[in-house]
Amino acid sequence: MKNASALCFSIALANTRAFDDNSGYPRPILVPRVDKLVVEKARRRLTLMGRNRVVRSYRVSLGEDGRTPAGRYTVAGRNPKSPFHLALRLVRQAPSATEHAGGGLQVHGTPDWLGPLAAALKGSDWTTGGIGLANPDIEEVWNLVRDGTPVVIRP
Repeated sequence: MKNASALCFSIALANTRAFDDNSGYPRPILVPRVDKLVVEKARRRLTLMGRNRVVRSYRVSLGEDGRTPAGRYTVAGRNPKSPFHLALRLVRQAPSATEHAGGGLQVHGTPDWLGPLAAALKGSDWTTGGIGLANPDIEEVWNLVRDGTPVVIRP
């Protein structure tokens, strides 16, 4: 018997323009459950994976001085009132004895106070060690990723 979690799907209504001809309401888009996030610093890319397949991929901004640390993390919480639109808090899966877990690393949007000017930050390295996304992208990630999801940050 197949694992029940393999059959789970998330319904995402965000950013869809597909309409049902019969009702005029947006059709839900079935998206496989996201079970891993992969950040490739060299490519400036965040990829959402589900069952070893790419679910979504986004261009990211990193720290200006390369301070975004590589390693294995877990999504440990959310901040809906972040000054950077929305934020997912990351903690190291196995912190060493010399470092504390967490360290303030986040996947986040752009500052809300920038308004439409925030689009100019997309793809540039402006964060202070976090992983920055455009606000529409962080909204989509926020809705597709659950707390406890593993995150791998590669150099």
